[in-house]
This record gives sequence, structure tokens and C-alpha cells, in this order.
Amino acid sequence: METTPRHALPLLLPGQAQKDVTHNEALLRIDALLFLEVERTDLGAPPAAPAPGQCWLVADPATGAWEGQAGRLAVWTLAGWRFLDLGQGVALRDRASGRRLRRTPSGWVTDWPMTTPLAAVQLPAGGAVVDAEARAAIAQILGRLQALGLLAG
Repeated sequence: METTPRHALPLLLPGQAQKDVTHNEALLRIDALLFLEVERTDLGAPPAAPAPGQCWLVADPATGAWEGQAGRLAVWTLAGWRFLDLGQGVALRDRASGRRLRRTPSGWVTDWPMTTPLAAVQLPAGGAVVDAEARAAIAQILGRLQALGLLAG
């Protein structure tokens, strides 16, 4: 096995020369995939002056240096473009739109900010034993979820 199973990160091999090259390639990929944020998701052609470390989700149709890479993550490095595959369930943030996208079997779907908050959750009440600290903690959790738009108020 020469790469990791989930993200195809290159592994060091016994007796391999220039292990630093393989190690640095793995670090570049990890850097791009960790807390994934892309500049845009609607470009099919590479930008004119990318900065090292900037990422884009390549739109279809892809042209120029991105030809044949639609749907992949394009990462600019000092050595040029790197293209990475993103698996099912991967979430990313689009800086240009502020949207959060998640990859599903049917494609990319927007899941942040949620357009429809979940139904309101009732605060706990009643019971044989009243635990004021537990109720206060639950109320704080519900308040924060409502502030994030995940629950209706």
C-alpha cells in the first residue's frame, strides 16, 4: 500500500530515497483537507494569481489547467496545482458565498446556514425530582442551538 485508504496521502516506503518529498506532499494534502474552506465553488477555470494554500472546488465545465478535474479540490502550491478527491460526507465552506456544502451521493448540497430550523424543543418541566443545574444547562444548550439557527425559538 502506497497511500492511505481515506485521503490517498502518500506513505513512506522502506528503503525509499528522498522521504522528505513524500512527507511534504502528505503535509500539503493534510493542510488543504483540514478544516476545509475553498475560495469559490463556481469557477471552472483557474484564477490568474492564486496564493499558495488557496483551494477551489472545480466547477463543471473545467478548462485550462483544471480541464478534466471537475468536482475535485484544486489546491495551489509553490509547485503548481494539486487535485484531490473529496469523499462522501465531506463538508466545506465556500468563502465567497458563506455557504457550507456537504458532499452526498447525489452531489453537493447546502447545509449551512440551515434554511428551515428544526422544530422547537420544549424546556424540561415536571418530574419527581427537580434538578435546577441540569435544567439550566439544558436551557443554555437550547439557547445556543437557537442562536445558531439550528432550532426554532
